[in-house]
Amino acid sequence: MLDFILNHLFMIISFIILLFVVPLILRFTIKIALVLVVIAVIGSALFGPKFIDTLQDPLIATQKLAQATIQPLVKSELENAKFSYNPATKQYVIQNNLFKLEGFSDQDKADIIIKGKKYSLKVTLLKSFIEKQIAQQSAQQKNII
Repeated sequence: MLDFILNHLFMIISFIILLFVVPLILRFTIKIALVLVVIAVIGSALFGPKFIDTLQDPLIATQKLAQATIQPLVKSELENAKFSYNPATKQYVIQNNLFKLEGFSDQDKADIIIKGKKYSLKVTLLKSFIEKQIAQQSAQQKNII
């Protein structure tokens, strides 16, 4: 009997999972779906057909605010910052009196140092700016030589 159990242990565990875990997951998913449907129906009844638009308004407003205030500020700080690039190590440094950003051109993460504290951040939104600065610095070095 013990040999039978050991030989068929995987099948026994799979059967137990199918009997107990899968129905729990299905019930949980159905309950979430029902709650979402009820919210959508009540929202449509109360707010009319523009319910989805009403939900998206705060997101759009936040994005517009960021584009109008934060983005120009960051752009002006980056344009006024000192940029240096080492082609041998592929390391770049962007520095001004507020921050210092250090990273490698072949990576999506960089370290920013603000008031002596070091933070790691993704620079995917800054990639085009960094590549443009690298190209400008390379062109200037070629003109000097």
